[in-house]
Amino acid sequence: MTKLITHFLGAIMLLIFPFMGLAQVSDSISLPTSPKANRSAYIGISVGIGLSNFRDFATSPLIYHGAPKYMAGSFIRENSLRETEIRLSSIFGNFAVAVGDEASVSKSTFINIYYSRLFGLKKLNNEKWNFKAGGLYKLSGDLRQNASLGNNAIGIDFFSTIFASAKVSKDVSRKSAKNKKFLFIKYKVKPRKRNIAFRLNIGVINTTIRNGYSYSGQSGILNEQGLLDGYEPKMFSGFRMNTQFDYTIYMKNKNAIQLSYIWDAAKTGGDLDKFEVAHHTFKVTLLFNTNNK
Repeated sequence: MTKLITHFLGAIMLLIFPFMGLAQVSDSISLPTSPKANRSAYIGISVGIGLSNFRDFATSPLIYHGAPKYMAGSFIRENSLRETEIRLSSIFGNFAVAVGDEASVSKSTFINIYYSRLFGLKKLNNEKWNFKAGGLYKLSGDLRQNASLGNNAIGIDFFSTIFASAKVSKDVSRKSAKNKKFLFIKYKVKPRKRNIAFRLNIGVINTTIRNGYSYSGQSGILNEQGLLDGYEPKMFSGFRMNTQFDYTIYMKNKNAIQLSYIWDAAKTGGDLDKFEVAHHTFKVTLLFNTNNK
């Protein structure tokens, strides 16, 4: 067990190492900043559902499909010049594939730790439009259990990715009250702060940890604990990309409701043992303002 814990901690350090280097570089560059007191801070609670699929050539060429659930917690601090977000999210559910009269089910959980920093592009910004650029670090792991695969029933993978990020948002607020009519019903809508935003993240440094063509190592022969038996890190391996579209409505009490669509796709390197996964997620986030700015 001690050996297993040592290997696991070593794997985590290898995943986090590239991000530590990025943080040192960002600290040495002069970037636009603003006092924290002038930035709104939110705690976000998200729930959602999506459509996902994955394929692991190390165990099967078949594509597994599912409609997993989504849950997340986040902390966001932002204004027009700077945006920081920390997020912990989970996608979980059953994924299945059918061949003839037989079906194979994989019970899977995907965990993501997300840290993002964006900086406003002053020359492009105005009252309606806001442009930001920066970076994102995402540490991901998955646990998949599929009894149909026998000795390879448990699959575990790790991704560590540094992204280049760009975000554009537009203020679509209702500035004044308006009278409207639906069928024979007349009603009045009040001024409301709203915005829409689109973000693109492209992976520039991707690290994966897998154990090659088969999840069966040599630990069974040696009568040892072998959960991460034979796992090896591969730097600059594979590719990852994701996008996010948000529509945010702000309340009088400075809290907000956000509707989002997220697309996230990743694949490892290699030839015969590639792992590919894609998630389409629709989520609702309640944003609780913590400083009333």
